[in-house]
Amino acid sequence: MSNFCDKTWTEFTGGNGGNGAVSFRREKYVAKGGPDGGNGGNGGNVILIADENINTLIDFHTKKFFRAKDGANGGRKNMTGANGDDLLLKVPVGTIVKNFETNENIVDLKNNNQEFIIAKGGKGGLGNTHFKSSIHQAPQFAENGEQGQNIKVNLELELVAEIGIIGFPSAGKSTLISKISNARPKIADYPFTTLIPNLGVVDMSAFDKKMNFSFVVADIPGLIEGAHEGKGLGHDFLRHVSRAKILLHLLDLTRNDHDDYFKINKELKLHNEELAQKRQIIALNKADVVDDETITNYKNKLCSEVPNISEADIHVISAVTGLGLNKLIFDLYDAIINFKPSNKKTQKNSEIHVFQPHLNKKKFEIKKQNHNTFIVKGDRIEQLMNMTDLNNEEGMERVYHFLNKMGIKKELKNMGAKAGDQIFISTKPIIFRP
Repeated sequence: MSNFCDKTWTEFTGGNGGNGAVSFRREKYVAKGGPDGGNGGNGGNVILIADENINTLIDFHTKKFFRAKDGANGGRKNMTGANGDDLLLKVPVGTIVKNFETNENIVDLKNNNQEFIIAKGGKGGLGNTHFKSSIHQAPQFAENGEQGQNIKVNLELELVAEIGIIGFPSAGKSTLISKISNARPKIADYPFTTLIPNLGVVDMSAFDKKMNFSFVVADIPGLIEGAHEGKGLGHDFLRHVSRAKILLHLLDLTRNDHDDYFKINKELKLHNEELAQKRQIIALNKADVVDDETITNYKNKLCSEVPNISEADIHVISAVTGLGLNKLIFDLYDAIINFKPSNKKTQKNSEIHVFQPHLNKKKFEIKKQNHNTFIVKGDRIEQLMNMTDLNNEEGMERVYHFLNKMGIKKELKNMGAKAGDQIFISTKPIIFRP
């Protein structure tokens, strides 16, 4: 079974906040000790970290649920509970996180060491010390800890490489990447040997000791006619080509069919119009096993049918013997150095949707369910409701105080709410008090 996985779903949950404590000083010679209940600790966050040393999502495929640590409860003598530890999870560079229900992008982790809080931990509840005032000397309530955020997501990997190697099965992609990089893929003489994309790092110092430069190449397997419709393996991996700056199009001279070039490009275009617009460097492979006439005819046919291409633009190589590889490597290097991104506006995935830790404390909306039932929605009032013990009289007085302070009570009255009507906040019912 392969350990490669580039698409899966998983669920993340932030740690719950600890409960605030209700406590009063009990010391010798202190007749009427005041409140000394400490605050609960905050729950831990679930944080995704992009790591260039990982190239598979298999850990999230085999384990589906991840949860950060809860915050500890507050204690007496104003002792604050410990914060829950964050859960740090490494994902491959190039991981796109999408909402499971809508499939909308949440974040694109395309840079090494990029971090993102995918599930925020709950806020720790305030202890009763916090609620002491000149008119309320002995508060008998504290806040409950807030629940951590829960989210179910799709994870999709799009490999990040400067050079994407494309071509028909058995064109020699795996052999080439093993010769020019540190990748060591499985190689055999039959179609679909490569069942997963292979990433390799090309170290230019291996070709010129004075050079201190490296770049990443990706072998994209299984492209055949009909790949965009799901035939072969190409349909599963076409998206990995999308991030490559330059495409290295490898053609098999032993097939002696220059139409291979057009067939592969048709699949790229049908999958994504922009893929076919990427710059391609052409390499004719297996020159060691064909005669010069075959090579010349192949080059002439390409030059006559591919716009803006000359004989000098076509490399003749042998991945097995190393023929022409040095020149190819330096041409790839030049292409990367001189690469200019498209002027087309690209969507900034990291700005599509970001979970904000700050709540909008004033915004709310009210929906009239029927003549005596109303539903109130709003981040701050729902958070307050979830952190309140509904069986504690003083805690409920605080909820009613906030309904008035935030203008919710006034809006309810304007909408026809009467004494005794039911108000649902975060699915929890309370009675309206005008």
